[in-house]
Amino acid sequence: MDEPTTRYHSYSWQDDDGAQHIVLYPGEEEADEDGKARLRAMAARELANARAEEAEEVEGADKAEGAGPGTARRGSGRRRSITIDLANPLPLPGPQLDPEWLRSWCAETATALAGFTRSFAARYGFPPGEHTVAPATDHTRRAAAELAELLPVPPDLATLHRVLDRASLPDVDNGYFLHPPGAVAGHILEFGTPAVEGDRLALVFGSDGGGHLFATGHTGRVWRSTTPSHDGDYEHVADTLEDFLEGVGRLIADR
Repeated sequence: MDEPTTRYHSYSWQDDDGAQHIVLYPGEEEADEDGKARLRAMAARELANARAEEAEEVEGADKAEGAGPGTARRGSGRRRSITIDLANPLPLPGPQLDPEWLRSWCAETATALAGFTRSFAARYGFPPGEHTVAPATDHTRRAAAELAELLPVPPDLATLHRVLDRASLPDVDNGYFLHPPGAVAGHILEFGTPAVEGDRLALVFGSDGGGHLFATGHTGRVWRSTTPSHDGDYEHVADTLEDFLEGVGRLIADR
């Protein structure tokens, strides 16, 4: 059984602007109040630097494409969280999934699924499987809290588990399954965390009908295993969990 290779503590907080900060630091001892104050100051500097760099990149891209004054900048407002891993101290900025957007996605997906399953048999000649978008319960939140005690959870995934327990979409494309937090924790205990090039502390949160795994880490990106195996390579499939879920929603709406 693979175990996570580094024992981490995490310290998280939300600043006055609504940005979520998470600092991961290795070791056996939790930071004291002075240490936490230093972490807050460091994270604030890193977030300001990351936002400035992103603004320069977007402004450069807009100039290259001839965007005029007053044009809304692509990606503006999406950098709302930052995670820093002190064992490898490079800032890992990532988006913070909006709970209200996620609730709307769940409601819209459930509505689209109703039409999708009603017409499924007529189109394909056999009945659909059971499709579920299950909202989070008290049990979900307790399991999510236990998961957070095991490893620092990426901000997007933590938000997902506050709103959604699980989703089972067996007939959407090759099938999509979003796992409940208890299953995410069970995967970590049995297999550890996958080695994903380009991310650290990636957690498997879902799978498809072919047994391929979906993982996300503190960069916010979503990855898919290239084989139905925890230990295989992973390919980048979405920049954010929101983008990933939007793609799933489009697959349902287009059927």
